[in-house]
Amino acid sequence: MKKNKNKALELVNDNQEQVLNNWLAELNNNPNIPKNTFEKKNNLKNYSKNFLKQLVTTFKEDDIPDLDKSKLTPIISVWHELLQSQISQGFSTKETAMLIYALKTSLNKLAEENNSFNLQKSDMGKLEQLLDLLGILTFEIYSVEKEKLISRQNNQIQYLQTSSNTEDNIIGASSKMKAVFKAIGLVLENDITVLIEGESGTGKDLIASVIHNNSKRKTKPFIVLNCGAIPKDLIESELFGHEKGSFTGAEERKLGKFELADNGTLFLDEIGELSLDLQVKLLRALQNKEIERVGGTQRLNINTRIIAATNKNLKKLVDDEKFRLDLYYRLNVFPIEMPPLRERKEDIIPITKHFLKKYAREFSLPEVNLTGDAESYLLNQYWEGNIRELENLIQRSLILSQGQDITSTILDTKPGQFEPSLQLNQATPKSNILSLPESIETLESVEKRAIQHALEIKNGNMLQAAKALNISRTTLYKKIEKYNLQS
Repeated sequence: MKKNKNKALELVNDNQEQVLNNWLAELNNNPNIPKNTFEKKNNLKNYSKNFLKQLVTTFKEDDIPDLDKSKLTPIISVWHELLQSQISQGFSTKETAMLIYALKTSLNKLAEENNSFNLQKSDMGKLEQLLDLLGILTFEIYSVEKEKLISRQNNQIQYLQTSSNTEDNIIGASSKMKAVFKAIGLVLENDITVLIEGESGTGKDLIASVIHNNSKRKTKPFIVLNCGAIPKDLIESELFGHEKGSFTGAEERKLGKFELADNGTLFLDEIGELSLDLQVKLLRALQNKEIERVGGTQRLNINTRIIAATNKNLKKLVDDEKFRLDLYYRLNVFPIEMPPLRERKEDIIPITKHFLKKYAREFSLPEVNLTGDAESYLLNQYWEGNIRELENLIQRSLILSQGQDITSTILDTKPGQFEPSLQLNQATPKSNILSLPESIETLESVEKRAIQHALEIKNGNMLQAAKALNISRTTLYKKIEKYNLQS
């Protein structure tokens, strides 16, 4: 047998090109194979050649037993029917394989413990072999599925980190942002509802647009509605549209955001600001997948993916009876938490450099660098306004620097603010700089001025002002009240 095997291998090896040409001719001429099946496979010849080489190598090195098609066919048929049955009942391939091996263990235990079971040992051995083979085949399918999923997720994460589809890319190499990238990758190929939570200025709107722009709906509309920016008496019309004459000022029919986003994505920003009566109508639309325009009687089917965002704790709003529990669970299908900037410090400098380039180009200014003390300044800020606050600071600093490298002094300077270090001439005598007024100020007036100055420097940010004054925020509030200051 081995001699015949070697002769077969030699024959194939010596005539690989002929085998390959016959193979490709069969693919092209077989009437059972659609003509366009392999049209886009430009590397088909190389692939076929490598496949043939791999097959010959495996056959040469491994001890492959004689294969009888008549014996294999019933086994494959049982395996196919088993998989189909398990999938129809909601079992994954991994779960099916585990069920098979658990059954094998159970049968072994039965054979050992119950001698009255009239089953020949040879028959039990055949049954064990069948279960082993079914388990191996099923686990191989699971392994392939898992490898494809991991590969797809890695590609999605890499794409999100490097994609240049939009000018404002997601920048982040921190562990928390990598978790966000992974979460985004899981929802790109389906229409699952996403709830993006996080503080104001963390980039929730950017995440929403990235999900849409990389989903199967990317060629369809991406419609944004800020639920907190529209008057309560107009937001129903904005969501669902209205018919002509439905209310004062409705001079013509208007399509709502749901209709405009049909087959696309509707991004509901600041969803926590939605009134309770509108929450009921939104819930009904999401449940029934249909809407009714204000003043209308016709129900319209909608096919819209929902992405919602909030800077509030929706669960707390539910507990306070300010947000409906049923709507909360309808929206909170796949939550993504955006971390605040202060919790991803390793991303601060890369984001800053991105804004420096972007706004230097936009303002027609030369690109500048950050000094070491400027980087330290940025890394030690609290960033209550997160990325939006950082973006505003960089725009202002670029204007102030006028082409010079940005220092911590520039970052801390407010336009119109008196800055002694910028106003005093170097020739000014040191004694004049440090000279004190002849009259004596009370400690209270000094303290009052210090608090006023801190509030001005920190733009009214109570937490940062308290830190700068080295007092607690509670103490700061008391002193503001004592001196009748405006925060």
